[in-house]
Amino acid sequence: MDVSVVCPVFNTPPDLLRRAAESVLRERLAVRELILVDDASDDPATLAACHALREADARVVLHRLPRNAGPASARNAGLRLATASWVGFLDADDLWLPGRIESTEALLELHPDACWIGGPHSFISGEADDTARQPAPALVGRMGHAGAKWPVRLKGPALTRLLIADFCMHLGAMLARRDLLLRAGGFAEGLSYYEDFLMMAKLSVLAPLHYLPEPVYGWRRGNAGLTTSRARLKGHALRMHRLAAADPLLQGFRRELRWASYQARKGLALNNLLAGRRAHALGFAFSALALDPRELREFGVFLRLWLQGTGAAAAEGNRYSAAERFQVRANA
Repeated sequence: MDVSVVCPVFNTPPDLLRRAAESVLRERLAVRELILVDDASDDPATLAACHALREADARVVLHRLPRNAGPASARNAGLRLATASWVGFLDADDLWLPGRIESTEALLELHPDACWIGGPHSFISGEADDTARQPAPALVGRMGHAGAKWPVRLKGPALTRLLIADFCMHLGAMLARRDLLLRAGGFAEGLSYYEDFLMMAKLSVLAPLHYLPEPVYGWRRGNAGLTTSRARLKGHALRMHRLAAADPLLQGFRRELRWASYQARKGLALNNLLAGRRAHALGFAFSALALDPRELREFGVFLRLWLQGTGAAAAEGNRYSAAERFQVRANA
């Protein structure tokens, strides 16, 4: 197997960046290059760590963007630089898990025509211990294939609908042939959130997903990155649904995209309420109702939570929205 790995970097703590890079570079036979795309970091320690990694391993390619443009633009820059037939992705504070390449190569022996391969991910808690991992729910279970014989081949509109509706597979837990990613049009420039959702939804229209049985990726949650930024509480996160609805590959899924946008607005309403942003919370709840006026009862549930305050939202928020609850940094 011949893989280029694309890793956007923006002010990542040096120790986490080194550990992330090492998790990929240990695959000496399969990984042709690790492309670090520095998204205009201004932390000297991060920049020094990037240069040190390049000097320590000839497979490390360092490319610096002139201005901060977000993860979609950084990944597109890395995709343009990739020279291997397969492309994988890595967030700068996450990990590729051991055994990933062996499992992928075993799958390719059985299915040499595969062009999109994914697997489950695990959550890593904290920064100190990379072995403290908890498996996330696998995509195969959500599609009713939990007991299927390995490897599982997933395809068709059902897969696309699931990928539109929910976060079922981390971008870092997939590998795709470079020409397939280019056929999908790359990542949507300017998106800071959910560009990975959009890419995987488009890939599901173009090719079946061959799914591995064991976790292949470690997602470290709760660090000082985009997932803990207050920007997650703003409406910019909804732009993905508008772009998806305009994408030719997803023209047949407008109903699902509308429902996903409705659910995302409810999630933003609840998370803004939990963050004490009451006016913003009410605005997102109204925008959800405007998108689907039939859901007046759901809006009534939100109003009750809004009147009772954040305590009620924390205790009973799932009655209004099942979206992920997230905490943001106060100084973000």
